[in-house]
Formats: sequence, structure tokens, C-alpha cells
Amino acid sequence: MRHLKIVALFFVFIFIAKDSVAQEKNYRFHKVFFYSFTKYIEWPEERKTGDFVIAVVGGSEIIPLLEEMAEIKKVGDRNIKVVQLDNVKKGDFYHILFVPSDQNQKFGGLKNAVSNQPCLLVTESAGMARNGSMINFKDVGGKLRFEVNTKTLESSGLKMSQELTRFGEEIN
Repeated sequence: MRHLKIVALFFVFIFIAKDSVAQEKNYRFHKVFFYSFTKYIEWPEERKTGDFVIAVVGGSEIIPLLEEMAEIKKVGDRNIKVVQLDNVKKGDFYHILFVPSDQNQKFGGLKNAVSNQPCLLVTESAGMARNGSMINFKDVGGKLRFEVNTKTLESSGLKMSQELTRFGEEIN
């Protein structure tokens, strides 16, 4: 009986480890997209000084991966700074604000806090691009893709290269 419990525990561990690796692997692709966004989106001149700040709401597993990217990449000659936060107040500024799916309940308040600012609002849940997210990651047949809400993005003062819509699905 004890042997059976050990075998069952082993399979549970394998299942959890596999799920954890799959999530991290998935976020590794997110990291590449985040860096690409810095290339295909232009912020206004007044936001092109100092550190390039990527904020993540909640304790997402993407944070260490973005920090890893920030150690080796730059946006032009600017350092990338990754910050974790629980909420955003009106007037706080971040170049990119990522709202993971487990933080969707905060989306409305976060969207309002960064409205009228050139902050790229990025999400990862179905329907979020139509609800005001500028870029929304989605899974299409096991592959990471994204939607771009061009109207919301451009109304915030950001300029998007047409190259970005080649890689993602445009939502108006």
C-alpha cells in the first residue's frame, strides 16, 4: 500500500512539474513579444527618457523572465526596469502595463488609471482586446498569438508600426 502511495505521489509531481514547465515555456514566448513591442510601438518624445518601465500586476510567473530580458536588452540606449505591483493609481506611469489573467477583476480600474496616457495595456484573456486592452495574448491551436486594438492604442498617444499588425490580429 505504501508503494502505491509513493507511485501516485510521483505521478502527481510529474503532472505538476509538466504543467509548471508548460506555463514557463509559454511565458518565454511572451517575453519575446514584449521586447518586440518596444520595437514596433513608438512612445511620445516626453516618454523617451529614463528607464523603460514594464509593470506587471500581481505575482505572475512572467516577472523573472522579464527581469532576465531586462538584464541583457535595452530599448534604444535605455535600461528596462520591471516592477511588480498590486494596483495602479491615476497619474502613475508605466510604458507597458501587463495584466495577467488572474488579475482580470482589476482590469476596469487599471484601464481607468492609465487612460489618457501613452501606456501600452497588455492582457492575456479572451475578449480583453474588445474591452479596452491594447494588446491581448491568445492561444491559437497551441501557438501564442496576439490581438491589437489599434483604435485604443492610437487614442492613447502611441504610434504603431504596420509590421505589428502583420504578426497579430487587428481588432477595431
